[in-house]
Amino acid sequence: MVVIRVYEVVFSRKAVKFIESIDKGYRKKIKGILGTMMENPFGYPYKKIKGETNIYRVRTGKYRILFEVNKSNKFIVILKIDKRGRVYNR
Repeated sequence: MVVIRVYEVVFSRKAVKFIESIDKGYRKKIKGILGTMMENPFGYPYKKIKGETNIYRVRTGKYRILFEVNKSNKFIVILKIDKRGRVYNR
């Protein structure tokens, strides 16, 4: 099977710092979700964030991934990854 990566994923510093701090199991799960999103940013169950124009979230267990999609440049910007109660506070 050939996997085509259409979008490039870019991480904010906050997202990188958080990923480095969580356990290996969740890191692996998040990596799998991002792999799916690289093929199609909306290929994994997502929800649009109310009040925002182009920001979405993906749920993975107790964590949420906030991301923005730049369709013209084929980028997915991972804005923040955190627990549900803290992820929406910027």
